[in-house]
Amino acid sequence: MTSLEPAWKLSSPFVPQVSASTCDGGDGPIGRAVSDTTSCSEDDSSTRQRRLWVRAMDSHWKLSRKDFKLHQELSRTLKSTLYRASWQGVDVVVKCAGLHDEVQFNQLQSVQSPQTCPEGLRSNAEGKEISDELLHEIDLLSSLRHPDLVMFLGACIDQHLPIMCVTEYLPGGDLERYFMAQRKSHDVVVWRPGLRQVLDWSSAVGRALSFLHCRDVVHRDLKPLNLLLTKHLEIKVSDFGISRLMARRDAEGYSMTGGVGSWRYMAPEVLRHQAYDEKVDIYAYGLIIYFMSSGKAPFHQLGLDPEVILLQYRDGKEPRPLAADCHSRLRPIMTAAWHVIPKERPTAQDIVENLDLVARSPASCGPCAQM
Repeated sequence: MTSLEPAWKLSSPFVPQVSASTCDGGDGPIGRAVSDTTSCSEDDSSTRQRRLWVRAMDSHWKLSRKDFKLHQELSRTLKSTLYRASWQGVDVVVKCAGLHDEVQFNQLQSVQSPQTCPEGLRSNAEGKEISDELLHEIDLLSSLRHPDLVMFLGACIDQHLPIMCVTEYLPGGDLERYFMAQRKSHDVVVWRPGLRQVLDWSSAVGRALSFLHCRDVVHRDLKPLNLLLTKHLEIKVSDFGISRLMARRDAEGYSMTGGVGSWRYMAPEVLRHQAYDEKVDIYAYGLIIYFMSSGKAPFHQLGLDPEVILLQYRDGKEPRPLAADCHSRLRPIMTAAWHVIPKERPTAQDIVENLDLVARSPASCGPCAQM
């Protein structure tokens, strides 16, 4: 097999970057670069919403909530609730800020008065922050188009009414639950797909990351739960709630810091609250390839509690997944992606090119190639 080493050297010299806050006032799709720790004022939030409203009208992606019929809840986190809905005769996903009860569910399609905003969603600082995060995601998604990203269809962003972000519906669900279902249906403790499927999925994630990074966007929360499957089991990257735009500048450092994301897939420099860049996505990308290939959670050898990983990093240790769990041809790619030194990690495009080398290798063509 062709050596992987030259491909890592194809990337251009790294240009230091800084992040942009979600509360901007700039001219671009996201706005001017500021510190990631900057807080949003009420005026900033209102300005963002008004600006988005105008842009939505110009780009024809402002949607009317009366055109939707919400169906069942799909999932929820501490910051959002997702519903399957009908719109223009097709199934879509509607993402709303905050956690909803039955009353709030019934209020979502109301357009009668400002009082229809779910109680507590914007009545305090925490609720406002959650709403601002969804506005940020709408702002970002409305400026991005790529086949390997979940398609943004529009949003309902009327003042004083619940914000609704609308994306395509992918019936295959997320990758985490897909693996769980396969383990159950095959009645096995560990299930993993063949090498060809892993290569296809990994390449799709890499293409999406390459697209985002070329536009100075860092996802910051890559994990199997944020990788969704079509009915043909093609994979797409979703959930840009904590993504950030990074503005290039001639400096030796960059100020994006803070422990954001999911601990099991979070890069060491993020857990340690050090400055970081788009290479945190590459680290998570390597762990995702591990999960796809091994069928096991990264760091499973350390136990089920992800906080153990955090404690090891804080103690100065550098734990990594067991590469031997995966196909031998993927091991050099993964270990390069989770390199201890961020700048030594390859770019997403480097990884895609090397995955293509593996895919074109005759040894990868067997229908049951595993290890």
